[in-house]
Amino acid sequence: MKDKRNILKLSCILEFIYIALLIVNVLFFTKDNEEKVANIFVCLVSFIITVLLYKESKKEIAEIRKNKIKIQMGIIWMFLYSIIPGILGFFFLSSISDNKKRALPVINEEKVTKKEVAKHVFVLIFFLFIMFIFPFFPLYDKIPIYFIYLLILIVVVFVNFKDLKSNFIIFIKNIKTYIPYVLNSYIKMLGIMIIVSFPIILLNNGQTSSNQEAINIMFQKLPLLTLLLSCLYAPLAEESVFRLTLHKLLSNKTIYIIISGFLFGILHLIDKTTSFYDLLYVFEYAALGMCLAKSYVDSKNIFVPISMHFIQNFIAALLVLALY
Repeated sequence: MKDKRNILKLSCILEFIYIALLIVNVLFFTKDNEEKVANIFVCLVSFIITVLLYKESKKEIAEIRKNKIKIQMGIIWMFLYSIIPGILGFFFLSSISDNKKRALPVINEEKVTKKEVAKHVFVLIFFLFIMFIFPFFPLYDKIPIYFIYLLILIVVVFVNFKDLKSNFIIFIKNIKTYIPYVLNSYIKMLGIMIIVSFPIILLNNGQTSSNQEAINIMFQKLPLLTLLLSCLYAPLAEESVFRLTLHKLLSNKTIYIIISGFLFGILHLIDKTTSFYDLLYVFEYAALGMCLAKSYVDSKNIFVPISMHFIQNFIAALLVLALY
């Protein structure tokens, strides 16, 4: 196409068609009223986002480049919602890229002392104990779940406070540089996850992982608490443990990325797996973990993977809340 904006317009038109077909299906072939309301709500959100994207497609390329962040967010939603229009959207973004990347701030990593190694070993053991051993104790059922997660968050933040504080200050001061980097890294991560998960989903006959099913049930029972855990606790606590803590303990970058990814994947499924095929989802979570670890290695700022993790969980939470 000579006019690259036509790619985005085509993406929006396909999205409008998909929304229209889904509305017809909901109105005439869906019997459950709650399911109807949820699907109509998702369609409405998608319609608004698509209208905004279509308006952006009428602007000049130079102006679109200046406001690319909101287009990226809309295309990410579109990709998660209907895939093909989202792929076209990503293709459009790639076609207008000026390839002028602003360098990320340089963050000098300090040498890890024996005292710090001991602290981070403690954090890792503490996290594993609370999440996977403590539930077998009778006392576990008597403690509110939010108190347990709050305790983990306090300990993890306390031990990593120095790094979290310094990284956060740098992240905020250079937010205009970090946001495009985070979004571009997230889009790449999303693509990798789709490629890895597609054959696994086929083998599982379209079923999601047992971990995701457990989260869906939590959203039905405790929507607000689960939203907070998914969007605030998980990005901050899990990235601090799986990325920041492990990075202090593993000096080799390749080994760190692999172990960080697979440990992240295994611990998301180890206590929830229901079958051999369900166990294959460990590769999807591992791919997610390795992408997050790679983003931390490249940026040296923990708030890059935290932001990516937040985007992933926030969009997933919106879809789950709408559907369940």
